[in-house]
Amino acid sequence: MGDCRSTDRERQRQLVEEATRPIVQVTSHPVQDAAMERAKATFCSDNLSVYLNGGVECLERRKQLIDILSKQPWGDKKNRYFLSREEEHVAGLRGAVGIWKMMKEHNLSIQDAAEMRQLLFLPGGFELHIGMFIPTILSQGTREQQDRWMPLCMDLRLIGTYAQTELGHGTFLRGLETVAVYDPETRSFIIHSPTLTATKWWPGGLGKTCTHAILMARLITKGKDYGPHAFVVQLRDLETHKALPGVEVGDIGPKMGYHGVDNGFLRFDHVKVPRDAMLMRYSSITEDGTYVPPPPRNSKASYGTMVYVRATIVRDAGDFLGRAATIAVRYTAIRRQSSPDASRRELQILDYENVYETLMPIVAASFALRFMGKNIMSMYNAFVKAKENDDFSTLPELHALSSGLKAFCTDAASFGIEECRRTCGGQGYSVLSGLPTIYTSYVQNVTWEGDNNVMYLQMARYLMKMKAGITKEKTMSMYSKQHVIRPSQARVPADWTQTDNVAQALKNACAHAAQICISRISPHAQAQPVFEGDLWNSSTMDLINLAKSHCRLVTYMAFLEEISHACSDRAVQEESIHVLRELCSLFGLVCLQESGAALLESGHITGDQHAMIRHQFKVVCRSLRKNAIALVDSFGYDDYLLNSAIGRKDGNVYETLLETAKRSPFNATEQGPGWNPVLKDLLNPQARSKL
Repeated sequence: MGDCRSTDRERQRQLVEEATRPIVQVTSHPVQDAAMERAKATFCSDNLSVYLNGGVECLERRKQLIDILSKQPWGDKKNRYFLSREEEHVAGLRGAVGIWKMMKEHNLSIQDAAEMRQLLFLPGGFELHIGMFIPTILSQGTREQQDRWMPLCMDLRLIGTYAQTELGHGTFLRGLETVAVYDPETRSFIIHSPTLTATKWWPGGLGKTCTHAILMARLITKGKDYGPHAFVVQLRDLETHKALPGVEVGDIGPKMGYHGVDNGFLRFDHVKVPRDAMLMRYSSITEDGTYVPPPPRNSKASYGTMVYVRATIVRDAGDFLGRAATIAVRYTAIRRQSSPDASRRELQILDYENVYETLMPIVAASFALRFMGKNIMSMYNAFVKAKENDDFSTLPELHALSSGLKAFCTDAASFGIEECRRTCGGQGYSVLSGLPTIYTSYVQNVTWEGDNNVMYLQMARYLMKMKAGITKEKTMSMYSKQHVIRPSQARVPADWTQTDNVAQALKNACAHAAQICISRISPHAQAQPVFEGDLWNSSTMDLINLAKSHCRLVTYMAFLEEISHACSDRAVQEESIHVLRELCSLFGLVCLQESGAALLESGHITGDQHAMIRHQFKVVCRSLRKNAIALVDSFGYDDYLLNSAIGRKDGNVYETLLETAKRSPFNATEQGPGWNPVLKDLLNPQARSKL
């Protein structure tokens, strides 16, 4: 009997083998496809990666830190995507504390710790302690206040957050309703939430983690309201972690993403804090309640922290977009679909025009945003140095630029990440791809630290004041009254890869947008523009368009500047420079297409020239296609960071997907979690007979 069964199985095996031979013969192995893709490259991705990541030493150090992290229980990512919200929150805390302990025990640098946090990629309750609580104390606290608070911060004897946004007000800082009323008799402030909409809402870590907060509240003394100021306020008892008397605090509930971060709510009921709770580096209050304003030259000094945070958001946009682009390019390079006939292998989906014309501009944008971020951080660091000498002259422009670029870069990154997810088809919907997590952990950037539309309008306000001559800075000639828009000299499609033609066109798009806006916000031709009221509020779409045009220009110019730096670095090979120039051309062509209406309306280009731009866009996309995987490899993202089943560098996608899926808690039992409570009585014949 046994021999018969064995013979039957062998017969069936042979039958199936013969039937499936045509399928197997044309099936590709993704690992081989990935290797084949890398062999197409016209430049060395390692060479470009060294430049992008700051040198060989930085890349080697990253590998060492990954090795350290992967050996820690809290650094193991294998089951990351199967955690509940509570488990993810606790894991985030363990990761943050684990990195802090390793800093102490192994004498790691602040840079090492920041790199480890990025590699772990597990946001938790410490995000604003590191990202805003500490920077605010450093930028707005007196030397004595820094000496008091910083040791406690660095030793984690307290955990801080930044409480600004309220139920009723967010970006409109002057509208905040939480008050800090000074009482000269007790030399203290009374913190109070006078309305329901004064409830602080959204601060990360506020829900269940932090013990203290930088509180933005309206300072009122001697009956006068001096607007929002920063106060250090203790919220929880350090022994019990329970809220202090008069403080009501908790978690706001589940969100679209960022599940490990306990965003919270906060209310005060006449809570007394000492006078020196107010951060007094620039403005202060005397014991008798006299308000001492900052000197006129640095009246906006408190914007420093805000500018820093927005600059870091710009810096990080290219990084997150690059992660998504890496996953999407690697997957579409090994994913095959459709074949001309049954005897040939299916096509790589990256070879379809709609796919590479979607992904190559995103790769180019990843580079552009990365370089823009580097540029604005340099500007911020220069401001910090000047500030030490009481020079705040660059702050207005830096504030406007960081506001507009915060919006522009986060818009580009958010849209790009979602496009990458869609391009990966069904697998992009799976959390195992890593793409949903990247998206839902990033997309909040379009609203936090300033709604993007409001950020564009802040930049537009500055540009309009420049155009009207109200602001003295004239760093961009197209905002002068003498600027004349002239026809483009481009004659053939390839002319639109010449940097002078692109830069001039983008400048003219800005000038045209500025002319439209200045006419709309001016009561009549000879009148000065107005920046409040009906005229302004009914012109916001044009103003936002102006800011976007300006952001395209400065980002393109930052790309050109970075290429110039790369050319001066002898370690960067000519082939790497060439591919950077191609990417810059592609980014410029995308910007030109987005500016098409303005360029046509202004007369800078004709319809035929617009068609040339579209044609050259296709040419450059097609040319870059062969370098797709090498370009994303040059970002230097390790598999540990990406944690993507479909974005593996070796291309072993399908095996990884299956093995990862098997680890799901849903697969812990054969029957699954619904068998005993529901399905057993429905499907089991014996149980059903009792129904």
